Amino acid sequence: MINGALSYPPFTPLEVPPFGTDILGFTIFAKVIQGFKYTFFIGLLLSSAQILISLFLSILTLYKLGSALLPIFSYLDKLFTLIPKPFLLLLLIGPYYHALLFSAEDVQPAANLEFMLIQLLILFLVGLPNLVKLYHAELTFLFKQDFALASQTLGSSKLRSVRYSFKPQLIELTLNLFFKVLTQNLSLFIYLAYFQLYLGGSLVTQLDASTNYTVTISNEWSGLIGQNINRLASTPWTVLVPLAFYIGLVFLLNGIKRALIGGMQNHSI
Repeated sequence: MINGALSYPPFTPLEVPPFGTDILGFTIFAKVIQGFKYTFFIGLLLSSAQILISLFLSILTLYKLGSALLPIFSYLDKLFTLIPKPFLLLLLIGPYYHALLFSAEDVQPAANLEFMLIQLLILFLVGLPNLVKLYHAELTFLFKQDFALASQTLGSSKLRSVRYSFKPQLIELTLNLFFKVLTQNLSLFIYLAYFQLYLGGSLVTQLDASTNYTVTISNEWSGLIGQNINRLASTPWTVLVPLAFYIGLVFLLNGIKRALIGGMQNHSI
């Protein structure tokens, strides 16, 4: 009841503060709070896995057995450079998503978990070759430095040099790459959500006899943006509020990155 009259959603931020509701009547503020843990922790888990695995593979490329991996990653990196990542992800994830919807009348939680794992695996593999190449280039550069050559002359192994001699340089590079990769992954989440490939799957709600409304199950922020993007003109707050939180998160991550890198540089001085 608003002003003595029965009203129906969506409600504006003036009618239901602070951020209004979506077309189903759920408050945007509650969805943003609920979806933060999925947006941040999925991005954090994915980015951490990419960084750690790429560093491990880069160390393997220093040895004879692992050197065969470098041409493969270099080729994949060139291939992924030619094909933009959003379109590549759409080609890889889209068919599985539509097959899932076609094979099941209702999306079950187990199927959504499986779909999210497929999404994360593809995102992981697509971002891996470039990171391996960057780490390998950095390690190759460090091994050519005078202090590294002197250390190897005195009998230090390559693994020991990586663990101890190159530790400051690798930590700084890892921090830079981590925040860069995390920001890129958050952007890719939005690209996927635009095509309704929400992390964790989606549910189709029938508003009336002729209108369906596809919603994200996890309520992660990119999904909130994607499910309402077609209603930007009629209900702009349903898109702009999650987008503002998304932008704020990216600025916060960049601020943390600058503070950490600046602190390391001041400490080294």
